[in-house]
Amino acid sequence: MNLSQRIYAQDDFYIVYDANSDFEERFDSYSSAYSFYEDNLDEYENLVLSNNDSVIHMEYGIVEFKGSKACDLTIDYYSVDRNSQDLLNACLGVDGAYLYTNSKGDRVYYLLSNEKAYTSIDNVILHPYESLNTRISSYTNKDGNLYHNIKTQMEYDYYSFSLNIDNKLDYLVDNKDYYSYDGHYFYDDFKIMIDDYKNDIRKNAVNSDAYYNYYEYLPHHSLSNYKVSEIEDFFYNVLGINNYLNHYTDYNYDGAADEVNRSQLYNNISEFFVNQYMYGSNALMLISSAINESSYGKSLNSFISNNLYSVAAYENQNDTENNKYEDIASSIYSHSKYIINSLYSNYRRSSYAGTFFGNKLAGINTTYSIDPYYGQKCAATYRELDLKNGNKDYNSLAIGIIKNKNRVTFYRDPLLNNRQFSLDNINELAYVILEENENSYKIQIDSSNLDDYLYSFKESIAYVSKDAFTYILNQEKIHEYELIDKHYDFNEGLYKDYSEYTLQVPSFQDDLIIKAKKDSHELTGYIDGLAQYKKIERIELKNDFTSNVELYQYIDFEDAYLRVYYDDSSYKDVQINSEMISAYDNTVSDNQDININYCGLSLNKQISFNESLYEHRLKLEEAIENNDYESVKEHLELIKYPLNFSQIRNIDYNLKQINNRNYVINDKTERYNVSISGLDLSLQDKQVFNFVGDTYYVVINDINAIDKKKISDFASGYGFEAVEGLDISFRFNYEDIKLIGPAIVQIDLNDKKNNHVYSVYHITDNDDIIKCRTTQSENYIQFMIDEQGSYLVLSMPSVNEYDLRDNTEDLSYENMGYDNHRINFIVMAILFTSLLGITGITIYYILYNKRKKLWKDFRRLLPIAGSVQEEKLNN
Repeated sequence: MNLSQRIYAQDDFYIVYDANSDFEERFDSYSSAYSFYEDNLDEYENLVLSNNDSVIHMEYGIVEFKGSKACDLTIDYYSVDRNSQDLLNACLGVDGAYLYTNSKGDRVYYLLSNEKAYTSIDNVILHPYESLNTRISSYTNKDGNLYHNIKTQMEYDYYSFSLNIDNKLDYLVDNKDYYSYDGHYFYDDFKIMIDDYKNDIRKNAVNSDAYYNYYEYLPHHSLSNYKVSEIEDFFYNVLGINNYLNHYTDYNYDGAADEVNRSQLYNNISEFFVNQYMYGSNALMLISSAINESSYGKSLNSFISNNLYSVAAYENQNDTENNKYEDIASSIYSHSKYIINSLYSNYRRSSYAGTFFGNKLAGINTTYSIDPYYGQKCAATYRELDLKNGNKDYNSLAIGIIKNKNRVTFYRDPLLNNRQFSLDNINELAYVILEENENSYKIQIDSSNLDDYLYSFKESIAYVSKDAFTYILNQEKIHEYELIDKHYDFNEGLYKDYSEYTLQVPSFQDDLIIKAKKDSHELTGYIDGLAQYKKIERIELKNDFTSNVELYQYIDFEDAYLRVYYDDSSYKDVQINSEMISAYDNTVSDNQDININYCGLSLNKQISFNESLYEHRLKLEEAIENNDYESVKEHLELIKYPLNFSQIRNIDYNLKQINNRNYVINDKTERYNVSISGLDLSLQDKQVFNFVGDTYYVVINDINAIDKKKISDFASGYGFEAVEGLDISFRFNYEDIKLIGPAIVQIDLNDKKNNHVYSVYHITDNDDIIKCRTTQSENYIQFMIDEQGSYLVLSMPSVNEYDLRDNTEDLSYENMGYDNHRINFIVMAILFTSLLGITGITIYYILYNKRKKLWKDFRRLLPIAGSVQEEKLNN
C-alpha cells in the first residue's frame, strides 16, 4: 500500500505547521490539510504538512534516501530529465534537494547530481531545512582546493567523502560552505537555491557562468601525457604496491583487502596504456575507474574474478561460465573494448550520453552506476593521480560542451557539407577540440571508425558548427595530437588477432610493454618492437597452500610459490596469486581440481571445501547470539571470524568473569595509557603455579626504527603522517605466547586532534603492511590486532570533528592484577636462598664439629707424641 492509500485510510489527523514559528493547524483529512497548505504557502517561511511525524510536503528541505546498514538496499526512481527508470543507493549519497511532492502525496520530486527525478515517498524521509541537526552535502574552498563534501548518512554530522575535485574557485570564499546539487552553480543560501531549482533557473547563484570540472568532462577518447614508467613508479614506489593479492581478509569492512601493500594492479599498469592506444580510452581514466571500483585493486571481486570493474563483458565461453577473467589484463581489455567503446561510445545505442565521467544527467555516470557521484569520484581520483605526478594532464586539452536539445549534426569536412551523423535530445555532451576553423570545430568523436572497436585518434574525427557549443574549456589549448606509428609484436597474447596492427602513440611513449605470450616461455622485454622470451623447462609447486578450505571461503595462497626452471639450468621462485589459479566453486563441498598456470604451463591440485569448518562458523554465530562465550572461543580456535568491536568487548568481559586470569600491562615506553579487550578471548588458557598464581603480560615497547620507516614511507603515499609507534607482545610467566584471535588496543595520544582521522598500520614478519580496523573517540584511538609486533598510528586532516564518546576496555592499569610471576620468582628465590642458608649452616655445623673433634683428638695425642719423641732421642 503506498502512502496516498494509507493517508486516505487513516482516521488520525494531519498537521500543517511553520518550521520557523509556533504556528500549527490540525486537520482530520489529508485533502483539507493539503488545500490549506497550498493556499497559505506565501504566508509563512517554510510551511510543512505532516502525518504521524512523517513530512509529506514542505517548502524548503532535503530528501533523505532510505538505506540499510549493509548497504544492500537500492531504491528505484524515475529520471524526468532522461525519461527513464534508474536505481540509487543511499550509502553512496544520502541527500537530495527537495523540490515538491505531488498532490496525492505519494511521489517526491528532487534534484541530485544535476538530475531532476522523482520516487515514491515510501523511499525517502523529508527533512525541513530548519529541523536539520547535521550538516548536508556541500562544497568548500580550502587550502587552495575545491572540495565536495558528501553525506551518506544523516545520523551523524560526519561527511563520508571529501573529494578534492579542483583548484579553488575565486568566486567562492575560503572555508565557507556552499550548496549545489547540480555541481555547476553554487549558493550560499539554501532556500534561494531551492527557489531557483523550482523555477528551473540559476540566476541567483554565486557564479553567473556554469562551472565545469575538467576531469569530470574530459572524454574517455583522449590521451594522457604520462609515460608508462612514470605511473608505474608512482604505484610501485610512492604507493608502495609491491605484489599481487595472495589472500583476502577485510576486517575493516571497507571493501578492500587488509594487506594494503598488495594489489591486483601490480604489474598491470602498462595494460591501461596499451588499451589507450588500442581502443582510445584515456589510460588515467581507466585507472581512476579501476581504483574506485576495486579499491586500488584490492576488492574481493578483483581477487576472485580478476575483475577491476563492477561490470563484466566476457569474450569467451570459459570466462563466462566461470564468471572470471583469465587475468587482470583481460579485465582492462574487456572494459575498454566492450564497455567503453561498444556500449558507451556508440551513438547508435540508447546508453550513449557521452564518454566523460559526468553525472546523472550526462556522461557515463547516467546509466553505469547506482552511485549518483560515481563520475565525480572517478574525476577526483584522476585529479589526485595527476597532482601527485606533476599535473601534466590538467587543462591540457580544449573541451567543447554542447547543451542543445535540438538536433546537432556532425560533418566530415570543415565547411560542414558532408554529413556524417546527427544527434538530438541532448542533455550535455563533451568533446576534445582539435582544430578551430572559421565556422566549425574539428573534434575527437566517441564512436570508432574502425572494425572490432579499435580506435584511431587520426580517423575518429568530425566537424561541428561553432554555434552548437555552449561552453569551451581551455580554448587556448586547441591542438591536434602529434602521434607516430609504432608496431609491436603481439604474438600469442591477448591482442594476437591484431598482430599486424600498428599503434599510434606519442613520441615520448617509449616504454610501452604489451603482454605478449608464448607457451612455455616467459616474456623478458622488447627489442625494436619484437618480444623477447626465456624458455621454461618445467614448474614445481613449492610451499604448498592448504587444500582444506572452509566452505564458502576463498583459497589462501599466502607463502605459497612456484619454482620455475629454465632451459639454461637457472631457476626462480614465483609467488602464487589469484591470476594464476583457475576458477573454482566454493559453494560445493566436493573435491575439485584446480590448475595453477604460469606462462602456458600448468600444475593440478585438488581442493576440498570443508563443510564441517563452515558448521563451526554457524555454531560460532549461534554461540555469539546465545551469549555462550566459552563456545565462541572454542570455535574461534578453528576458524577465523570477523568479530566487531562490541562483540569482542562483550565476549571478553564475560570470559574474564569465568577465567579469573591475572594480567599485567608492562608499558616500557611510559607514554601510553593503554587498555585492552579480547585477551581472555584470544590468549590460550595456561596454568603453571597454583599457589600464588600465574601472570599474563602485555608488553609495550617503542616501535623499532626500521619498521617505523617502512610503514610511514608507505602511508605517506596516501597522505598519512606518522604519529606514534609501538611494539606489542605477550607473555605467560616467562614464555612468549601468540594471539589466536582478535583483540582491541586503546591508547591515549597526548596531542590527539579531533579534526584528524586516524588509522593504524601493522607490519608483518614478511614485510606485508596490514591496515588495522581503527576507530577513534574524543580522547582515544582504538584498533584491532590479531598478532604481536610493530604498530604505527597515522593521521591526516579531516573535514569532520570526531568527538564520539570514549570506550572502556576490559583491561587497564586500574584493574590489572599483581605481578604474580614476579612474586613467585621472589618467593622461590627466598626459599632457594633460605635452603642454601640452611644447607650452608648444616654443612658448616658438620664441618665445625668435625674440625673440633679433630682438634680435640690432636690435643689428646700431643703428649703421647712427645713421649715417643723423647724415647727416640734417649735411644
